[in-house]
Amino acid sequence: MIGLKGKQISSTSRPGMPRRRKARRLVELGCRRSLLSLLLISLSIVHAQQGSQEIRFGVLGLFHPKELVLEQGGGQVISVTGDERMGTSTLVLNGEPGHRQIIFRVQGNRVIAGDKSATCWTATARAGGSVALRLSVPAKVHRLYWGRITIRAHNGELEAVVSIDRETAVASIVSAEMDESSPVEALKAQAVATRSFLAAGARHPDFDFCDSTHCQFLKAPSPSNGRVSSAVQATKGLVIQNRGRPLAALYSSRCGGHTRSLSDVHLDPADGYPYYSVPCRWCQQHPLVWRSRIGNSGHAPRSDDETRRIAEARQWGWSAIPSSDFTVTQDGSGWQLEGHSVGHGIGMCQHGAAGMANSGAGFREILDHYYPNTTLVLEP
Repeated sequence: MIGLKGKQISSTSRPGMPRRRKARRLVELGCRRSLLSLLLISLSIVHAQQGSQEIRFGVLGLFHPKELVLEQGGGQVISVTGDERMGTSTLVLNGEPGHRQIIFRVQGNRVIAGDKSATCWTATARAGGSVALRLSVPAKVHRLYWGRITIRAHNGELEAVVSIDRETAVASIVSAEMDESSPVEALKAQAVATRSFLAAGARHPDFDFCDSTHCQFLKAPSPSNGRVSSAVQATKGLVIQNRGRPLAALYSSRCGGHTRSLSDVHLDPADGYPYYSVPCRWCQQHPLVWRSRIGNSGHAPRSDDETRRIAEARQWGWSAIPSSDFTVTQDGSGWQLEGHSVGHGIGMCQHGAAGMANSGAGFREILDHYYPNTTLVLEP
């Protein structure tokens, strides 16, 4: 029979091995195999309960990588397979010497892994499912994911796409967007808003969402017994709907005392949800003031134009123009900005949600306040 590490074990006794010792050895091996089987079965049950819906995230694209490093994110073996049409063999990451990392490099429209080449590579668990992965842009950043990764060449760069179960993705985003020490009802509200954003539909042609401010930040999900995971599980399947469709729910860090509608910042709601301006008691009671100075760009930054604000923040830095709520004065060296919020101020105020939760509000009340004239629906 085959042992746990794949070595051949004889079922007959070794010379001089007492029969009782042999029997005990066989029992121990049988128990280990049974425990391993039970663990694999339980993991399969957990993922089956989570559902099979997956979200595809384009990750690390802001770094325009030409090289990526893949490693194990845990103890599971990772199988990395090239485009099958090219007959590329499978690579393995198992923690043993020579199998601890794979370096991917772009070469034209091909992706090079060691001495092998393919149009794309896909990393999964041995059985083809999700696995803990660590992906790095050398000397810049690394991220942990639970899912499956595909790496391909795109416009002279490497494009990494992580496929993640939706509820795992919700937990990963909530972990990135809100501190785990936040009140649990605020975490629940954030989970529902996040799930609604994902349920509203893809925002990119080659994958569903990116991991930048354009879509949703991603972080390694919290432990299964953590507060974020509990909040996600408690609201599983709940989404905000407007006119019978999932709402791509927007939210920001601090609204400055009053949230803003789309028209307030020169965004056109068309036939969609207009986002109503509602008061935020927490921000009113805990005012924030930020100040910054930027160079003379020829035109004064506008606090009522979110599209222009984003373009100017990319030019001068996000810390220079952290929100769309500010006043502007000019001096000889440029523009002096003073603001009272962080983010676009549209939809749910995260600090305000935490304040409502601390005052006893439940997540449904929080969502009703920041997303009026919507309904909360349990998706099948």
